[in-house]
Amino acid sequence: MRRPWAGRRRLFYGVGVTTIVAVAAVMVVMARSWTLTPEQRAAAQEAQLGLGTDVVALVELGLAAEGRYSGDPDGVLEPEARQALREWQTDRGIEATGYLDRASLSELLAAGREAEEQAEEARRRDEAAAEARRLAEERRNAREERLAEQARLDAKRREEEQRLAEQARRAEDERLAEEARREMERLAEQARLAEEARQAEQERLAEEARLAEQARLAEEARQAEQERLDDARRTAAERLAQRGGRQAESMEAARRRAEDRLTDDQLLLAARNDLAGTTGDLNWRIALNRRSWTGVRSRADDVVGLDLNGRSLGGVIPTRLTRLTELEFLNLGGNRLSGAIPAELGSLRQLKALFLEDNQLSGPIPTELGAMSSLEDLHLYNNPLTGIIPPELGNLASLKRLRLSRTQIAGRIPPELGRLRGLELLALSENQLSGQIPAELANLTNLRRLTLRNNRLSGCIPKPLMRFESGINPQLGGVRLPECGRP
Repeated sequence: MRRPWAGRRRLFYGVGVTTIVAVAAVMVVMARSWTLTPEQRAAAQEAQLGLGTDVVALVELGLAAEGRYSGDPDGVLEPEARQALREWQTDRGIEATGYLDRASLSELLAAGREAEEQAEEARRRDEAAAEARRLAEERRNAREERLAEQARLDAKRREEEQRLAEQARRAEDERLAEEARREMERLAEQARLAEEARQAEQERLAEEARLAEQARLAEEARQAEQERLDDARRTAAERLAQRGGRQAESMEAARRRAEDRLTDDQLLLAARNDLAGTTGDLNWRIALNRRSWTGVRSRADDVVGLDLNGRSLGGVIPTRLTRLTELEFLNLGGNRLSGAIPAELGSLRQLKALFLEDNQLSGPIPTELGAMSSLEDLHLYNNPLTGIIPPELGNLASLKRLRLSRTQIAGRIPPELGRLRGLELLALSENQLSGQIPAELANLTNLRRLTLRNNRLSGCIPKPLMRFESGINPQLGGVRLPECGRP
């Protein structure tokens, strides 16, 4: 008779035995691991990675790329490779076991793949270079063959040219012989015709001599008659000229008398009519009080100033303005006036300032301007003036500013300008002046500014004038001359 609890006991017994065996196995494994060295544990970890030869080869490439391995990547981690791995691990601060774990494997595989790609790129470059050398060699061979073929063709062409040249020479000799024969025949014919022409010319000359004698006699008769008629016409013309001259003189005298009787208002209106160009902005009208006229300055009944700068005026400077005897200020600059500067301006004895710059005035500077004894400002720059600087300008004792720059005046600087003791500004730059700088300019003790650049001056600069060459704004800039007295 079986006991009901006997099967249950056997089951508990089997479970207990199995548990004891498992615990014993675990203890055996733990005991073994406690007794393994770090290299052995690392070797066991590496074995678990299941590395193939291709993976190991990439690891060796990575070590080589890191400068730790110089052997062949044969896919076998030999002692040399293990030593390289230990050195690499030391550099990384990893335990130097000489065996791989997952982290080091990944890093070395990445370095190996990069090295492999670089090697592949280098191989492709080498193949490309080899292919380029092959193509260059083929091109060189082709060029040599082409040059050889060209040389052969050139030689053949020269032979053909020599043959053709010989044929042409023979043909030319034959042609010249034929032309010489024809030339002989032509010269003979010309000689015959020349003889016939000579005889005909002699006959023609004899006939012309006869006709010329007849014509000479007829011409002498005609000239005698013409001289008689000319004497008659000359006598009549002299009588008419004398009569016309007396009439012109009387008309000019009448005109001067009429203008002398004109008021300043009438003179200005007449001068306005003489101007060309845009004069619409000049409100000079009889119906308007003269004190409201544009640019007109008055003192009592006299006009003492005209400021017409930049009014787009054209034509010539009206000489009627010189009838304004009390005029002290005249500014016609910045217009389009042309023609010569009227010499009659010299009669304005009260004028203190004359501005004619930035126009199209031409011709010489009138010497009569030297009679303007009250003049302090004379500005003629930026006009196509010609001629020389009149020495008479040295008579302008009151002159303070003289500006003649950017014209076409030439010749020498007149030493008479040294008499202008009150002169403060002398601007003569950008002209055609030549010769030496006059030593008399050193007498201009009040001079504050002097410009002479862009001329054709020679010699030296007087020492007192060297003060204009110093400082931050040298006014003699462009005058490449030494100081007088300095070697």
